Amino acid sequence: MCLLILMPWTLTPALAFSGGTLHRPSSTALLASISPGDNVLVVGGTGGVGQLVTKKLLAGGFGVRVSSRNVERGEETIADDRVQVCALDLIKDDSSTMTSAMAGMDAVVISVGTTAFPTMKWKDGNTPEAIDQLAVAKLAKAAASAGLKKIILLTSVGVERTKEMPFFILNLFGVLDAKRAGEDAVKASGVDYAIVRPGRLVGGPYTNLDLAKLMQIEGGSENGVSVKVGDSLLGDAKRDAVAEAVLQALVKEECSSIEFSIISNEQPALTNDEWSREFSRMAAGQ
Repeated sequence: MCLLILMPWTLTPALAFSGGTLHRPSSTALLASISPGDNVLVVGGTGGVGQLVTKKLLAGGFGVRVSSRNVERGEETIADDRVQVCALDLIKDDSSTMTSAMAGMDAVVISVGTTAFPTMKWKDGNTPEAIDQLAVAKLAKAAASAGLKKIILLTSVGVERTKEMPFFILNLFGVLDAKRAGEDAVKASGVDYAIVRPGRLVGGPYTNLDLAKLMQIEGGSENGVSVKVGDSLLGDAKRDAVAEAVLQALVKEECSSIEFSIISNEQPALTNDEWSREFSRMAAGQ
């Protein structure tokens, strides 16, 4: 595993849009799938996986809002007038500001993070603790305050295996510990959730815009995946396959308060019915 990797993570007033361990939700959790016509906030929507999640949501008939520290840069990256880009600073903004960003939303996808090892991306306090732990905790609290139906959080394989290789090395600066703490905050929020733990992310798009223009995204029938409840898989995960898993986790009633790991394989992509069966299997702890 490459050491210096980007793990699956890296306001204006709300606008109205038309249209493995199994943890059962608390009695206050809102159990409901998300349907076309509902509105979804994508935090980290300008990142590699986040961009693909945004496109899939739009294609599925959802209203989409994307948060970005820099609205102008976010609008340039997304380049779609159907998406509202709102200003949100994960480090500086508090839970009340995040609650405002979620106004009018039905669900939130959290796909944020930074490098596992110190790099220039840690500048201005952009550390794993600040992003994967503290910011995710604030977002989870805001989702509960805003009355959202569901939270989808992307973290990483290895969060439960930090004493094992290669995760022991990956966690030298605490990135997996921070992600696990963020997961705990989501589970404690009282909002129905799915936690998606991808393997090492591969394939386009990349967050470097020059490279992104040269990349053809792997997708469609090539997006075969293995999914398993908890944290037991090891391997690569195509970004587009992970984005599809996020969409499926949002819309399937069978995916309720589940944590699962996901890696890519050479099999055909799962059908909608197969995703339902996989979530039902994982909900049973299998």
